[in-house]
Amino acid sequence: MAPVPRALAPLVLAVVVAATVTTAADAAERVLRIALNTDIRGTNPGVNRDANTDAVLHHVVESLVAYGEDLEIEPVLASAWEVRDAGRTWVFTLREGLLFHNGRPVTSREVRWSFERYLDPATRWQCRSWFVAGEGADDGSPSVIEAIETPDERTVIFRLAEPSTLFLDRLANVQCVPAVLHPESVAADGRWLAPVGTGPWRLAEWRPGEYADLVRFEEYRPRGDGVDGLAGRKEAHAHRLRFLVSPDPAATKAALLAGHIDIFHSIPMTAIEDFRNAATTVVVQSPTLSWSALLLQTRDPLLSDVRIRRAIAHAVDRRMIVDFNTNGYASVNSSAVPVSASAHTAVHDEWYAPDVEAARELLRQAGYDGEPVRIQANRKYDNMYANAVVIQAMLHAAGMNAHIDVMDWAAQLANYYSGNFQLSSFSFTAQATPLLRYLKLIGNKDERPVYLWEQPEAQALLSRAIATFDGDEKRRLYEELHLLMKDHVPIIGLYNANYAAAVGRDIEGYTPWPLMIPRLWGVRKASWD
Repeated sequence: MAPVPRALAPLVLAVVVAATVTTAADAAERVLRIALNTDIRGTNPGVNRDANTDAVLHHVVESLVAYGEDLEIEPVLASAWEVRDAGRTWVFTLREGLLFHNGRPVTSREVRWSFERYLDPATRWQCRSWFVAGEGADDGSPSVIEAIETPDERTVIFRLAEPSTLFLDRLANVQCVPAVLHPESVAADGRWLAPVGTGPWRLAEWRPGEYADLVRFEEYRPRGDGVDGLAGRKEAHAHRLRFLVSPDPAATKAALLAGHIDIFHSIPMTAIEDFRNAATTVVVQSPTLSWSALLLQTRDPLLSDVRIRRAIAHAVDRRMIVDFNTNGYASVNSSAVPVSASAHTAVHDEWYAPDVEAARELLRQAGYDGEPVRIQANRKYDNMYANAVVIQAMLHAAGMNAHIDVMDWAAQLANYYSGNFQLSSFSFTAQATPLLRYLKLIGNKDERPVYLWEQPEAQALLSRAIATFDGDEKRRLYEELHLLMKDHVPIIGLYNANYAAAVGRDIEGYTPWPLMIPRLWGVRKASWD
């Protein structure tokens, strides 16, 4: 291994020191060390959260259901469910013999207590608006819970104000997972203490800025036959998981190559080749459901002309952007349906071919006369800025007077929510079902400026998709939506990024998947008995 650069030495030392705190114990217990680029934000599921917080807590807490490997919803704490009243009543049966980390049995009472706590505004649960009336769900389509009934210890009944085909997806949501917790998670006055969950590991220690330690829950009862998304068989081979805070990618790389960490979660795509060529590491990859895109403000005086928007679509060479900015490690996609989704058909691959002359002709027809076009971007997320730079060059080649406005991420995000932009280089986080993605794109801008696409025909198709439980019908509607979006061009999808992780060569069983959450169940070192 090459010497560590002097400027990085303190960072590498910090990672190594934290990683070797348990060295003496490693001889007696099995430890996996996972690098996170930032610290977790808390231990209260869905309250003060981000992707790293979710990644850790998914090993500690569970919900009634979860997404499987194929993104179909499967049972976890529930053994089965039944839908009644065309989607207004949902009846769940709990698995037998499940225990919380404090040794208490899992019953319908704790399920009801957990949901009542999430619905209490004092909890500040980030997805509360999905389940209550009048709160303005971020996708405009709430699944309002009117009552939760527990006729016996193993039965939970949710009664909704209106039928909802999305209720099950929301219970499987990975960002603010509606975890079933024991009331001992909070103090008598309601103050949060720590998650008393049901997962294969329990929280042992969180040392902010350094690490979070999880220890194996010996009474955990796995289900299923193998790793299957966030459902399936969660077999904890490791006695301890140590999630290490390592904010500098170069320092993390050095620690992994030196064997001081075992898994580098979510490596930059530009670093894939380096890890592939290293003798001590292996790279694992998966397509993701995240979506990088160029947003177009259809109410802008210039961009309100669909010919201008189509000209931009012809000017943007998506494959070139993928090759330049991801080293080819992404999947070109202009559809809101990800390439890895089962609903992604050949129809979703239809889009405008790169054609500078066609772009110039459309601009001529629209009477474009060199008016400035401004692209918002930020430097917090390198991919957004890099995409903007390449797109600016492509628009210049087509004869457009394009400029980049670099701003901090908070300002760009605020502009996205208020609709205050012409063009915006943007990325959407993963949505496990295309319906949730379309719900965030389609709507009336007067009601919610965040909507990008307010075409009445699109809203009608979306309403039909919301109302049906038929998977084949949903897929047909998604195809119609994509073709309509291609015609209207309210957004230009660029690519679905790849998720990549680097692991030590002695690590077995670590598998990536489209939702990008690391799963440490089923993972072991070759040296373990």
